[in-house]
Amino acid sequence: MVMTFLAVMSFVTWGQELVNESKIVEIYGQEWVDSRKVVQPGMLVLVDKYVSHGFSVMDDLDGKFSMLEPLEMIPLRTEQMESISIEQFLLEYNSADFNPLRYLFFPKVEGQVYRLTGTNKLISILSQDSILSK
Repeated sequence: MVMTFLAVMSFVTWGQELVNESKIVEIYGQEWVDSRKVVQPGMLVLVDKYVSHGFSVMDDLDGKFSMLEPLEMIPLRTEQMESISIEQFLLEYNSADFNPLRYLFFPKVEGQVYRLTGTNKLISILSQDSILSK
């Protein structure tokens, strides 16, 4: 009975069309995506929805998050653990081909907020449950 439920759950989860497959492949590779389609379709759906709905940059107009330690650089998802400046990140964020998977952030059980040095900007990452409900 449990096996049947899990198989149905995987089929239902995978039945969703990937909107951001090219962005996922760009970062993780086609082999990773193909493997997740079979063994972890729920993870693939989370990653896909994260790209569309889970990551945003917003203004901290009321200073509500001023107590947070600001990020001086934005970490990239690379083997060399490189990072880019806040200015470069904001330019990339505002470009048409922005891909949040390039950066070393990922949704957790709780939402996350990061303050950006020298700006009134915040990075907001929704919780996994919030992302999956989109």
